[in-house]
Amino acid sequence: MLKIYGLNQCSTTQKVKSYLEDKGLEFGEIIDIRDNPPQVAELSLALKQVEGQYTKILNTSGSLYREMGLKEKLKEMDQTTFLKILSENGMLVKRPLIVAEDRASAGSKEQFLDAVWLTK
Repeated sequence: MLKIYGLNQCSTTQKVKSYLEDKGLEFGEIIDIRDNPPQVAELSLALKQVEGQYTKILNTSGSLYREMGLKEKLKEMDQTTFLKILSENGMLVKRPLIVAEDRASAGSKEQFLDAVWLTK
């Protein structure tokens, strides 16, 4: 069973969950990403899927991203610091974040979801 981090009231999280359930994947309850941010190891799996491109797992449209001035800070930030910040601030993570033992994905693009979850 897969973990899904997101927000219960988020239509994108609900859409992705339904999309993947229709493809035969099983999830538990949606884990509130604000109250229970993902762990560094889980975020690391998602980052690995996008070949280390920070902005692919980062919620760049959220207010916290702007408030923290991350656009500029990312240029000099090492991976350990980046993952620690995301693990402490779930609203910085692109939603939904879906996690298994060996892989993870962030976001809602169906082509990417298919590549991560349906082709292995």
